[in-house]
Amino acid sequence: MQRTTSSKLCGVGIVLLALSPAPMFAGGYGIVTTSDIRNASSVLSIFESHKTNRGLNVHVFDETDWGGGGLTGDAASEALRDFLKIAQPQHNLDYLLIIGDPRQSTGPVPMKTLHPRNPDDGSSFTKIPVLSDYYYADMDGNWDLDGDGEYGEFGDITGDFGAGGIDRNHELYVGRIPVYGDSNSPSLFAQSVADLDHILSKTMAYQTATNISWREHVLIAAEGGNRLFYGEQIKEDLLDPNGISEYRVYDSAGITLPDPPDATTCSIPNVKAGWDATTPGVVTWLTHGGGTGAAAVMNSSTAATLDDNFPVMTWQASCHNSDPDNVNNLSYQLLINGGIATVGFTEISHGPGSEVDLTSDWHISGIAGLGYGYISRIALDQLTVGQALMELKRDSTLFNRCWYWHNHVGANLYGDPEVSLFDHGSLAVPEPACLGLIVAALVMLAPLRIRRRPGLS
Repeated sequence: MQRTTSSKLCGVGIVLLALSPAPMFAGGYGIVTTSDIRNASSVLSIFESHKTNRGLNVHVFDETDWGGGGLTGDAASEALRDFLKIAQPQHNLDYLLIIGDPRQSTGPVPMKTLHPRNPDDGSSFTKIPVLSDYYYADMDGNWDLDGDGEYGEFGDITGDFGAGGIDRNHELYVGRIPVYGDSNSPSLFAQSVADLDHILSKTMAYQTATNISWREHVLIAAEGGNRLFYGEQIKEDLLDPNGISEYRVYDSAGITLPDPPDATTCSIPNVKAGWDATTPGVVTWLTHGGGTGAAAVMNSSTAATLDDNFPVMTWQASCHNSDPDNVNNLSYQLLINGGIATVGFTEISHGPGSEVDLTSDWHISGIAGLGYGYISRIALDQLTVGQALMELKRDSTLFNRCWYWHNHVGANLYGDPEVSLFDHGSLAVPEPACLGLIVAALVMLAPLRIRRRPGLS
């Protein structure tokens, strides 16, 4: 799977209006989940039909297919990956959507515990565990090559990067929709399944919307004057040359810029005001972070007030926003309301804290450099979010830095990996047997339909 670059002669705003209906894609789309979720969800089967109508060969699996019942932690991760090693080539799978609880304590589809920062390679960093779905993207590498029981360690000699180990050549484009809880926490599980059905319905509406011109805007936020370079390089290198409009929220008081930002104080109210005013298709930021908030930019409670009729794609360059152990983590809350596909970090993330060239090998795998590369791929190269994230990880230089590998492992996608900023069109005419399902889907999608603005088609 090689990265392809589309023509950049015209801006996204023009491209969005000129695109023909979304093409049909041949390929395999796998969904791994639990039997409890399959039984509880009222939309998952409709979502399967939606993906089939897009030309994908859809296969749904649960723990009964790989003997994962009762497994948690690393045992569950290993059982799932061993199954995927067989299922991926057998069904020619390109995309993998994991639907289930990401926590290690709850099976059978948890994230894998990895140990990317390796002090054994001479670095000064303490080794800490990082939960990640990246492990399920690579089917042929041994991520415990040195046999010490700590998977995903950086390094050729003391780590897992030698011949036969981690090679970063993915076989699957992976995303996850978290569903928290099980029979031991029925109220949490019931609410999470209801949120799943909403996310699936919203995803179908996004991919079949007829008016997508609102997606041409990008909102950028940077907390602290030392971080606004992130937004300026994205604006000057990616957005301006391609006619893409932006809304910038910076801490820039006393800083002279050729083109002043829309707000000179970075704060949650100012970000929310810009979000409401511009209905952006993409939102990104650079700031400190925690499980339920990005400092001076966004938090889980504000996310609940966003307009979900115009859901965004995010790159959240801040620590812990996708912490799977926090059931209210910001990335997940945005996926429920305000977002269509969110990328954040499950653990702490690294640099830069001051201005650097985001296109240089030295800095391309810092969280800001990765954000720059991700936005380029989804907005200019027109890749799906799953393609963009996995190909970004494959192609970005690690520059012999274990903390850059830590960033790659920690960046995870919440949402359908097959979604693209350019998705639009309408469902194919269904077979008569599917008509009842489609009618039911349309009824459920009615509250989510994109509002039509005067003068826009």
